[in-house]
Amino acid sequence: MTEPVPQGLLSLVFPENRSKVRIALDSFAKGAGLEAETFPDLTSLAMVLESRERLAVLFSLKDTPPQELEPFLQVLRNLPYGASCRVLAFDEEWEQMRVRLKARMAGCDDVLSLPPSTPQLEKALGFSSTTGPLPEAPEGSDLPTTPPGAGGTGTEASRQPILIADDAPVIRVGLKHILKEMDLPVLEADNGNEAYRLSLATPPRLLLTDLVMPGMDGFSLISRFRGTPSNAKTPIIVISSYGDRARLVKALRSGANDFIVKPFRPEVVKEKIRRHLGDEGTEQEA
Repeated sequence: MTEPVPQGLLSLVFPENRSKVRIALDSFAKGAGLEAETFPDLTSLAMVLESRERLAVLFSLKDTPPQELEPFLQVLRNLPYGASCRVLAFDEEWEQMRVRLKARMAGCDDVLSLPPSTPQLEKALGFSSTTGPLPEAPEGSDLPTTPPGAGGTGTEASRQPILIADDAPVIRVGLKHILKEMDLPVLEADNGNEAYRLSLATPPRLLLTDLVMPGMDGFSLISRFRGTPSNAKTPIIVISSYGDRARLVKALRSGANDFIVKPFRPEVVKEKIRRHLGDEGTEQEA
């Protein structure tokens, strides 16, 4: 049975020199049965954000100054529909880690190629996943990549737990709640030493880890975790505070596959986990 296509309004924010991109995205929207509106900049869009709900905001990262993006996102996220609205940045260098970090840390949900790719757009907007995963970074790129579901496949993998390592009880409780909604088993540890012991006893399907913890910190945990044959290819997602750019870069270069910025939104956590486990690896909420 075909999954329903998301309905709603796409806001396209591209300057006049990106007219070809605007036309391509407008054509994509029409072909998908979505409405589309265009704006030259985020400030113009901000003035009408309250007028109606939007499915997503698509904009050129290179053409948008940070002093314009940050206040725009603050306004958007405070609206009733703000938590569900996807914010998608587009950039020619979308595969570069520095570009992805810039967008993620600003509050964007994803960074896509420019010119846009239809499979990427469909996946980012929540269409039925029939087009396969996002393109992998080319050989030599500094963007770490790991195939989805590297922690195992099939029934055996589905029984493997997700391991949470964080010394803050409120973060562990929040993550456990999200994972239970996804019908995923959970193991938790409040420090790196305990997390490493648990990973040896019960190799997890995915590791969610903080970086700053007592005893063994997140960097040491990632290194030792990667050095264990049973966990060498298991996806690792780092959870770190907004503004920890240097630590995030170090973690990705140490072997982490992705990151989530605190405070996190449940839908962002779910999307990241599904991406690394593979869409078929988690239960979809009704």
